[in-house]
Amino acid sequence: MRKLICIPLYCILVGTVSAQTISIYSLDENNTSALVNDGGIFFNDPSSGSGYEVPKGSGLKTVYAMSFMYGGVDINGQLKYSGQTYGPLEDQFRGPLTIDGAATADQTGVWDLSSIFPASKQEIDNHILNYATAGYVLPSNLANWPAHGDVSSGFDYYLAPFVDVDQDGTYDPMSGDYPCIRGDRAVYVIMNDNADVHASGGEQLGIEMHYMFYQYASLITDIDNTTFVHGKIINRGTQFIHDFKMSVFLDSDVGNSTDDHFGSDSTRNMMYFYNDQFDETNGPTLGYQDAPPAFGVMSLSDDFEHTGSIIEPASTPIDFWNIMSGRKLNGTPWQDIVNGGETNHMYAGNPNDPSDLNNEIGAAMQAGDRRGIASINGGTIGIGDVREFDLAFIYAKNDSASNLDNVSNLKLAGDNVQSYFDNLVFDNCASPMVGIEEPEFENLTIHPNPSKGEFMLSIGTEFSHAEIEILDLSGRIVLDNVELNASETKIELMQPAGIYLLHLKVDGQETVKRIVVE
Repeated sequence: MRKLICIPLYCILVGTVSAQTISIYSLDENNTSALVNDGGIFFNDPSSGSGYEVPKGSGLKTVYAMSFMYGGVDINGQLKYSGQTYGPLEDQFRGPLTIDGAATADQTGVWDLSSIFPASKQEIDNHILNYATAGYVLPSNLANWPAHGDVSSGFDYYLAPFVDVDQDGTYDPMSGDYPCIRGDRAVYVIMNDNADVHASGGEQLGIEMHYMFYQYASLITDIDNTTFVHGKIINRGTQFIHDFKMSVFLDSDVGNSTDDHFGSDSTRNMMYFYNDQFDETNGPTLGYQDAPPAFGVMSLSDDFEHTGSIIEPASTPIDFWNIMSGRKLNGTPWQDIVNGGETNHMYAGNPNDPSDLNNEIGAAMQAGDRRGIASINGGTIGIGDVREFDLAFIYAKNDSASNLDNVSNLKLAGDNVQSYFDNLVFDNCASPMVGIEEPEFENLTIHPNPSKGEFMLSIGTEFSHAEIEILDLSGRIVLDNVELNASETKIELMQPAGIYLLHLKVDGQETVKRIVVE
């Protein structure tokens, strides 16, 4: 048996193999504070429970625990499963796996200390400006970015993404290289499911999991209340995994855990939780009181194949596999509570519509403690194959609205988050447009550079059509579709100080130039 011993900031997991320290990081760049650890149980405080606070600093929480579950079958139909609900390092462990097919984990050295790596856009911008300046001190988190694995021990050379400024294939921050992150602040976590026997009893898949949790500090309320997650799953084993499913388990306690409801919205790929009319404080757990919020998770890049509330007590791998696959514990499909037919999405009706009974309010279900699973179908994942997903954890609260109004507000917030995400530009989480073959624009000038935000751009040659867009280093477009004059064009970039990428398109040719706002 494993025992969890907690001290401030860290928890020590005493297990059958060795004692390990779980590192915990508070991602709180915007209006939320999301606790991320390298034990595989996210948005959870091992010492007190709920670990997702919104608004930040209020003491009000919306999540008790969130984790990821993976499953599939081999060529013989044998179930393989890796999933955790509340116990860290039970089925999923820190660090990468070897790429030789043995999928061996290394939990010595750096991975025995931590598998969680934070970085911020501000730190990276400062590094880009000053890495070659005398007296510059490289931040330890940039120095320790896990860009490479130990190839002498059989691990992949390339792990966490980075921008390779000098194009030598090696992460060297003192040559200008820097972590490639999304958002204004991110934390990167590398885990695997092959380092130990699974406490769940599930057979190992041999997968390596990379997670980037990130936030934007935005003037857009819905974005400022959101935490994003990018997941990357690699099959390091020797077998194909068929019917591979990637699922998010969410125990969302919206304030007081005893008075919540569950819902889903398949058109938005959303699973959500909402409160009854008044959210009381329950002992040490603060309630949101009047106008309690709604909270949920959206899949931004793939359809949720199944979204469901965990009604029956699941405990075994086959139990969770059935739920991940849209089935009851006895293997029969979920049933629509109104029409009686099969359904892939439980309680998918509109609780604001009195004529729609396919929701917990319409079905007159008593509020209580709710847990849910939402699954993405990854198909067949071959040896060395990669599957990726993008999620957003969203929140909506209007102080003058009812609990059900805030469900509608959450769906509108979800639309805004989806639109925002769709307009971001990522190149495999590398710096935007990295790899564009740059033509020679010998007479191109951008001055002054750096500037306070006003630049004069001249191409210096004849052209039929030219335009620019400007992005920040996270991939966000901050200025778009600016057409250029034949002589000089004034560019006004009203953005915070930092490094930006000017993407120039001239008669079918493209180039990228860095500009600096002081």
